[in-house]
Amino acid sequence: MTDAVVGCVQRLQQLWERFARWQTPFSFVSALIPLLLALVFLSDLVFQHPGIHVNAVLVWTSLYLVAAIIPFVLGHHYPKWAGIGMVALVEVWSSFFLLFGQHPHAELNALLELPVIALYVGWFYSSVIARVFMGLSILRVGSALLWNPELGHGLGSPTIMVSYAVLIALFCFEGARAVRRQGETQAYTDPLTHALNRRGLLDAGAELRLRARRAGDVVSVAVVDFDAFKQLNDSGGHSAGDEALRDSVERWSAAIGMRGIAGHSGGIVARLGGDEFVIVFRLGWEAAQSVLERVQAESPYSWSWGLVTVGATEELESAIERADALLCVAKE
Repeated sequence: MTDAVVGCVQRLQQLWERFARWQTPFSFVSALIPLLLALVFLSDLVFQHPGIHVNAVLVWTSLYLVAAIIPFVLGHHYPKWAGIGMVALVEVWSSFFLLFGQHPHAELNALLELPVIALYVGWFYSSVIARVFMGLSILRVGSALLWNPELGHGLGSPTIMVSYAVLIALFCFEGARAVRRQGETQAYTDPLTHALNRRGLLDAGAELRLRARRAGDVVSVAVVDFDAFKQLNDSGGHSAGDEALRDSVERWSAAIGMRGIAGHSGGIVARLGGDEFVIVFRLGWEAAQSVLERVQAESPYSWSWGLVTVGATEELESAIERADALLCVAKE
């Protein structure tokens, strides 16, 4: 009997581990939101209040249970558009109760979903999609004051209730945006120098080239490598080498006007590894060369570099390879 119980527990543990590996943070949270709302409706059925419409509650409970199951089943295949569809369903439910609800309990539930949706779209969606969605959601909730002046049915001032919901939602939204930005920074930057890593270079480089093409700007790429970096580490220790890398990245970033990690600025600094870096300029070859020479003259450290102009249809990685070949020649 004991062996059977242990075997059952182990089997359940294996199933849970497989289930957890199948999920992503996006699919998991996407399932939790409708599941939470389904539990709210189930509590309405268990603790019934005057004026409850049992059939309507059963319909909404069933819809949200289905909406919760789908992300769990799809796991890492759950698409972003389905998440937006799910929260749009929540918005429809919320609007119905805010505009036509006849009971304060349902109306309060509809207001309480706003911070949850704000947290979700702020965390998982791009700035444009998230802010447009939040703007429409706040406009929708605010319009309920015009269409349903009896909102709350005497529980308190409708204006105060809606204002509290909106303020809490904005706090959740900006908090989620901050978490998203921090995660992107960690994923796309080198922890020592705060330059972009290779993944960040490719993503931000594509964005920078797109903007440069629209503006008619030329893009150049330099691969930079420190001279006698090993001797610097041997004489001053690894802390001296780290300081040299950080100081140089700060100088390059200031010289090209790099801001943030999105490629919206005048250039990009990225660390390929060790003491080798890539600098992407929204400048022609001569202007980029002048910038490198000026920064080199002001720096206490010495580097060599290879610099090329990126072709209009050339991949960034191909240009980096050409610049790296020139760097090898410069080193020799």
